[in-house]
Parts: sequence; structure tokens; C-alpha cells
Amino acid sequence: MTQRREWTILTYIAAHNNLSAMGRKSLFEILTVGSRPQVLHGVLYDGLLPERHAGAAARYVIGDPGFVASQEMLGDVDSGDAEQLLATARWLFAQYPAERHGLILWSHGSGWEPAEIARLDAGERVKSGAVTADASPRQAVDGREAKERSAAAGSRALFRSTLRTLLSPARAAERAILFDDGSGHSLDTLELARVAGQIAAFVDRPLEFLGMDACLMANVEVAYELRHAVRYLVASEELVPGHSWPYGAIFGDLCACPAQNGADLARRAVERYGEYYAANPPANGDVTKVAVDLGRIGETARAIDALAMALCRPAEAPGTSFGTPSGALADILWAAQYATRQRETRQGQRQPNKFDWHLWDIGSLVSELAAAAGASPALRQAATACRRALQPGAGAILAERHRGEWFDGLAGLSVYLIPPGWQRVSPYYRELSFARDTHWSELLAAYHA
Repeated sequence: MTQRREWTILTYIAAHNNLSAMGRKSLFEILTVGSRPQVLHGVLYDGLLPERHAGAAARYVIGDPGFVASQEMLGDVDSGDAEQLLATARWLFAQYPAERHGLILWSHGSGWEPAEIARLDAGERVKSGAVTADASPRQAVDGREAKERSAAAGSRALFRSTLRTLLSPARAAERAILFDDGSGHSLDTLELARVAGQIAAFVDRPLEFLGMDACLMANVEVAYELRHAVRYLVASEELVPGHSWPYGAIFGDLCACPAQNGADLARRAVERYGEYYAANPPANGDVTKVAVDLGRIGETARAIDALAMALCRPAEAPGTSFGTPSGALADILWAAQYATRQRETRQGQRQPNKFDWHLWDIGSLVSELAAAAGASPALRQAATACRRALQPGAGAILAERHRGEWFDGLAGLSVYLIPPGWQRVSPYYRELSFARDTHWSELLAAYHA
């Protein structure tokens, strides 16, 4: 019987947006590396044809370095639809089974282009990849609403099918709640986990490696939701530079040593990413990358859960039930957030990211909490234990790299923590596994109370 190859990896480049040229660059970089007998690369590339402003998608099986073994032209498809991703993964993994399967999702932190919605402001109906019309065909979305949503945190959904869900309620006020609460992210997470689970079921094992070549996806809620479908995750909690990943170096290493497992590949991807941007600093300075062992993400969740409980039990009554934090504890939590924000924005001189501060680096928060004046021994202990659990090699975090002193001390994973008075907590946050399995959702509610 023929021995199966070590790896089959699908790089799914959803660049039907303003990143088309960079998507082609990544495609050519992967093509230059090529496949080997033990490492097979497949790519879906969906980008814009500049002369027609229309999509041009194709599936490729990469052959020897510099050559395409086979290709399938798809025309104008919706690569932002989760079902297209699922179909493409089945297409590649059925033809080329392997001991380990990898998937890289390449796009914005949004699988759809916000400008497509904003066109409604000029009375133009979206044609290619339109979702607003088919989401609510009997009710148009006015232009002002579309513009606001295209810039809102909730617009960062990885799949267009999520956007259909977000736009489906009949009343504009309901739609505004869904977008303006800053956590369209949560529904996106559920959709991503669903698709990853279906791919894992198709190959009869968890995906060995999932790379998120998209902004803002290194998030504990995302990691926890994926824990049953994926073994190792690589992602960024901040923006990803336009050049994206150094595929030549990462995949070159894999081809040179195909026996490496997902943990090895995840660590190497973070290392190569850090090396590349140390030598080629991006203009805005955003460089963060983390490798996560999802088999141990439960340990991280338990450490964060203990922190949530410590924040919601007054120091003078440690045995009391979970409830509203005292004013002092709420002030300590806000001071930790504010100190983190000031450092990462260089006292307000640098553009904030992380969903405009809907997401916060866990490591930075717990470091501030552990050192906070007025923190109780229980809170200091919980914060210190959480920070220890986030050290690379100590738990779920395999490796972390960043560039810029304003990121020093971060753990590489963010958590949802909207400060009171900014926006309300998303009512959909409770749908996430992390929210159900920990007290973080209750902490958010108590903090805002």
C-alpha cells in the first residue's frame, strides 16, 4: 500500500477586495516554493480583475517549484461564503489525503469588502458578491447605515454568510444593535467553528494546523471555539501587514522537513513571521503573532475564569457568591485597561486597533492587575497565575513574537472586554463556548452594571 504524504495544505486566499494584488503575491510565493512528494499545496485565489472590477477565482494544485499541476477556473464566486471554503477543502483533501491537513485563511479580518455595502449610499445595488440585498430583500439599507456599518467593529466578519445573518432582522434598529455592539465577531466565530468542524469530520481527524492570515483573529474566544476541530492555531491579535506571511520561508522549511507536526509548524511560522518583519518593518508598526496549542486552551480558559471570579468577589468577603464587582474592583479593572491602552497607543499618538478596543490583550491586563494598588491578595494571585499560564511553553501558548516596544509584555491572545460607557455588551456573546464555560460573560455584565 502506498504511504500517505505527510501534509496537504490549503491556502484559501479570499482577496476579492482591495488586497487583490497582495493575494496574487502570496499565490506566486507559494507557487515558487512548490509541492514535494510529502507536502502538497493547494490554493484557492479569488481576486478582482482590475479592468472589469469583477471577480476571477481559481483553484490550483501546486506542482514542482514554479509549476501548477492542475487548475480549475471558477469565474466570479463568493469566496466569502463559508460553504465555498468547505467545498474547496473537500475538493483538495479528497484528492490528496495526508497524515496531517493544514488550512490557511487569507483575507482581511473580513471576508467581504465594506465598500461593497457603502455603494448603496450612491443608490447602486451591489452586484458581484452582493449580500445586503439578499439578506433582507424586502427592505433596503439606507446609505448612512451602510457607511457606518462598513467602518464598525462588527463589519469584521470572516464570512459573507455571517453578514447575511447580521442583516437578517426585519427592523433597522435590530440590525443596528447587531453591528453597533462591536461583536459581530462572535457570530463569525461560531461560523468558523462550524466549518472547521465539518472539514475535520470530512478528513476524520482534527485539522493539524490552522493559520489565520487575517487581522485580529488571535482571540481566546476564537481559539476556545475551535478547540475540538483544530490542533494548532497561528494568528495575530493586531493588524496583519499587507505583505502577509513570508510563505517562501515558512513553506520552504516545511518542504525541507515534512515530518514536523503541527506544533513544530506553528512555532516555525511565528518565528519566520517575526524575523521577516524585524528585517522589513511595516509602516504602521503592527506586528503580532502567536502559536496556540488548542489541546491546552482549556487551561487558559480556566485561568481567565479564576480571574473573572476574583474580580467579582469583594476583598472583604472572599467566600461570597459571584456578583457585581465593588467600585474599587471596577476601578482597578478600568485602570488596567486604560494603562494598556495608553502604552499601546503611545499615549494616544498611535492608531488603536483590536476592534477599536473591544478586544484587549490578556497578558497586558493581568500584568497591570497583579501590580495594581488596592488589588486584593486573591486578585493578585489570580492575575499572577493567569500571566504564568500565558508564558510561551508553559501552557497553550507555544510561541509569541511582536515588533514595537508598545507591545512589550503582551501574551498574544486577546479577550472581549468593552469598557462601561463605550458600547453595551453584545447580547450574542453568550452564544460562544467560552462565555458559556467561564464566568467572563457574567463579569462583563457585572462590570457594565
